[in-house]
This record gives sequence, C-alpha cells and structure tokens, in this order.
Amino acid sequence: MLLIKSVNMGILLVGFGKYLSYDYNPSGEMAKKFDKKTISGAKVSGLVLTVEHREALKELNERIREEKPDAIMALGLAPGRGYIALERVAQNRYFYIDTDVEADEPLYKDGKPVYYSTLPLQRIREKLRSNGIPSEYSFFADTYLCNEVFYEIMDIAEKRRIKSAGFIHVPLTHVQIIKTKRFNSPSMDESTIEKAVRIAIEETCEALK
Repeated sequence: MLLIKSVNMGILLVGFGKYLSYDYNPSGEMAKKFDKKTISGAKVSGLVLTVEHREALKELNERIREEKPDAIMALGLAPGRGYIALERVAQNRYFYIDTDVEADEPLYKDGKPVYYSTLPLQRIREKLRSNGIPSEYSFFADTYLCNEVFYEIMDIAEKRRIKSAGFIHVPLTHVQIIKTKRFNSPSMDESTIEKAVRIAIEETCEALK
C-alpha cells in the first residue's frame, strides 16, 4: 500500500491595513481570511502590516523570526490595475513624495540593487488565466511601501534560505468602486481575488513539494 505523507509547510501571507483614503484594504482582508487555514498541506499564517515606513518592516521581521516560514507571499493593493499583478523585481530604493515631504534614498546602502521574486510566477499566471482570472507580470512595484516590503522579504528569504518568496498586487474590489464612486477605475470581485490568492498559494506549495 502506498502511503502519502502530508506536507508540513508554513506559508506567511502578508497584507496591509488602511491605505490612504481606503479604509478597506483587500490585501489585508485576504491575509485575515486565509489565516490558520491549511492549503495543499501547508498552514497559512496571515499578517496585516501597518502602512508606515519602517514600522511595517519591524512587524514583518518579528513574525518571520517567530514562525520561520517555508514561503512568504505578500499582497498589496494596486488602484488602477484590473488584474492580478505578479511582481518580478524588488528594487533597493525608497522614494516618496507628498505635499511637504519628500524621500529619495536606498533602503540599504550596501544592499543588492534588486532582488527577483522566487514565487513560481509562470505556474501561478497560467493557472490564474486558465481559471478566467486576468493576470500578468509586473516589473515595477512602485517605490513606496509595497516595494520596501517586497525588497525586505527577498533579502530575508536569501539570508534565511527561504526557497519561495515574493509579492503580488491585487485590484480594488467592486464594492470599493461603488463606495468611492470611482466608476472609471478598474476593479475585481472580492471572491475572484480570494480565488486568485488561493491559487497562488496552491501553486507555491506544489512547487515546493
């Protein structure tokens, strides 16, 4: 008789809390929704980060030290995109400009210029598309907090030898569009976003087996 061993893996799913005028952030909601669920033999742990420069990195590092995950997948909100954006490149740069504040600096003076995602992006993209979910690669995660967290995750993954890590952007939800009355903005149904995240987790687990 063939015995199939269950895979004992841990995946840290990271999202964000309130962002600018968006009180509701689907990336953080996905992290909460999948928290403590078991998918493809892996236990998912959800983490919702504070949208604040450097503070988010402290929260992230603390959780990674505690849990020692086998994979890290971060989600961010991308207003203006109507598809699941699979980020490929994290850059060692922080640039932010507001009314009276401007920052333009490297994240780490001696850090690598860029890191590349180690999530199974091709597998994820193909599976999403075959399930009718628009998905495409992205080579630019902006230069604000999403990129900062993305770079930090990849730096930690390299140092801790975590085989699979990366960042995915999700669109605004239909409900957000209705509430803000930004009807010309791209959006996606929240149930579709949830399905997309599940697929991304499944494909990541399968690639690690």
